[in-house]
Amino acid sequence: PRPVVEELERLHGAGDRLVVCSGRPYTMIDEPLRLPLFDAYVACNGAHVEVGGQTVFLDRLDPEVGRAAADLFEGLGCDYMPETAHHVYLDPSFSELYDFFEPYVAPGFFTREFDRDEVLERTIKLEANVLERDYRRVVDAIEGRVGFVANADQHGTDHAFELYSASISKAVGVAKVLERFGASARDAYGFGDGVNDLQMIEACGTGVAMGNAEGALKDRADVVIGSIEDDGLAAYLRTLT
Repeated sequence: PRPVVEELERLHGAGDRLVVCSGRPYTMIDEPLRLPLFDAYVACNGAHVEVGGQTVFLDRLDPEVGRAAADLFEGLGCDYMPETAHHVYLDPSFSELYDFFEPYVAPGFFTREFDRDEVLERTIKLEANVLERDYRRVVDAIEGRVGFVANADQHGTDHAFELYSASISKAVGVAKVLERFGASARDAYGFGDGVNDLQMIEACGTGVAMGNAEGALKDRADVVIGSIEDDGLAAYLRTLT
């Protein structure tokens, strides 16, 4: 929304650094968030940090774990897609994921022909569709071996999984950005609305939950502001100097 952009431009002009923090891979961050006023991007739930068009931090998924997860998904008939720093790979047979994402990405966005195991050597995050009947089996297989978020998005099936390095969180990515800029966490504001934003807002001096955020996030936030629909972000940004 234009009121939000105007407030961000004001803050950026005053010397504040602006960072996009997302569970998505860098290449899938929405075009409106690719404005020049953003100084850094924390992608893939903190596993990938881009500053000034350069990758400054990368924590890949353990390839052995990635192969085991891919084998499991294939055995269960679950669509999945490996995501590297700058590419997203999607097997031509995985039509459900393709049909879900196709309206939101440019033609040719996905790499469809690739060597699975070679790509898994470079994978940062795996996204997969898992049906309700297979949910427990997947969790039992990956719990403790990787970091994961279930129901991070709705891809048309019961559960959408994101799998990434067990050592990663958005808080780790935020810490890398703060270190890069020589900034202190106490001076940072973190804004979120989903459960995968919890560690991120706690890593900032002021954790802000949107009014449309899930209850768990609101309970742990320092501040709860108006919802996106009520222009809550722009209203709160106006109070910052």
